[in-house]
Amino acid sequence: MKKYYIYTFGCKVNQYETRLISEKFKKDNFEPAEKPEDADIIVFNSCTVTAEADKECEYFLRKTLKLNNNPEIILAGCLAKNKTQRLKDSFPGIKILENKNELYDNPEKQTIKTFEGRSRAFLKIQDGCDSFCSYCIVPFVRNELWSKPEEEVLAEIENFVKAGYPEIVLTGIHVGKYKGGITGLIKKIIDIPLDFRIRISSIELNEVDDELISLMKDNPGKICRHLHIPLQSGSNEILKQMNRHYTAKDFAKKIDKIMNNLSDLALTADIITGFPGETEKQHKETYDFVKRISFSRFHIFRYSDREGTKASQFADKVSAEEIKKRSADLFEIDKIKRQEFLNKNTGTKRKAVSSGKNKALTDNYITVNVPEKQPGIFEVEITKDSEV
Repeated sequence: MKKYYIYTFGCKVNQYETRLISEKFKKDNFEPAEKPEDADIIVFNSCTVTAEADKECEYFLRKTLKLNNNPEIILAGCLAKNKTQRLKDSFPGIKILENKNELYDNPEKQTIKTFEGRSRAFLKIQDGCDSFCSYCIVPFVRNELWSKPEEEVLAEIENFVKAGYPEIVLTGIHVGKYKGGITGLIKKIIDIPLDFRIRISSIELNEVDDELISLMKDNPGKICRHLHIPLQSGSNEILKQMNRHYTAKDFAKKIDKIMNNLSDLALTADIITGFPGETEKQHKETYDFVKRISFSRFHIFRYSDREGTKASQFADKVSAEEIKKRSADLFEIDKIKRQEFLNKNTGTKRKAVSSGKNKALTDNYITVNVPEKQPGIFEVEITKDSEV
């Protein structure tokens, strides 16, 4: 029997789509290879959100071309769509697929039955973004808005839960763009009469409305006490240049409302440092802003030009050395925030699900050491050696 191997880069959506690709291979009588050296065909499910993502994927492509087993190599995903011709010129021996749907069994009915190798299941409910933040390449490579029909979402969740997945992570390129409204969908999900919980992978500030906050407050057992809300900058001038449709004051006001209703919530965010034209003063504004907001942790991205975006044409680029310095400033705050959140929760008991060998993940996004893997949702005590 022929074997396949898949490299997956980037977001949870890609991880879900890798499962779709895998199920198609199995249907075509392939079996998974444990390592690339054993595969007859290797698929790269790529990401292009940063320059580093491009470099990582291309490094593994070059490495794979040197394999003695001479596998067929397919490059799909966002990098393949973003830089098709350059990749064809650079890697003539690799099949470049602009449309990943060619690898799915049924592109219109994107559903999977299991999420092998994981104790939590990711469920892609939405695709595409049309926001065109000035730094972001995603609307150029994922420009078609798509939402999984409600009945298919509900059926897929039931299948996941019955297959033993107690936590379902709702994911998409821009989850808040779900057709008909994300809050309405969540209402129907939590009515499913099974024992499970959901987590929202990421959601924009302006899409967290009062109804969603109330829904989370009233259903703590069903909706994880965790929101990932991208910030990107604490400077109003930079937010405007980024084409982000809120101010720092708007962000702080909304977070105050959220935390007043959900005081035990884990609040995580994305921050970009070194955006073109960002001054030391504007960096300090972001630094001071994130210090006073109730974040539990944040992801820090060093700005990198994405060819074709508006920001790539902006003047006054910040030097790589300065970006590194500014990111180090923010990592120090991140370290403090994580410790503060852990201290706040140490000694408390939370509901958790297994998340790897001798690890469990609480509803408010803390990883706790446990003696052994357990099924379903169970109670754990957060200790000082837990991780945020």
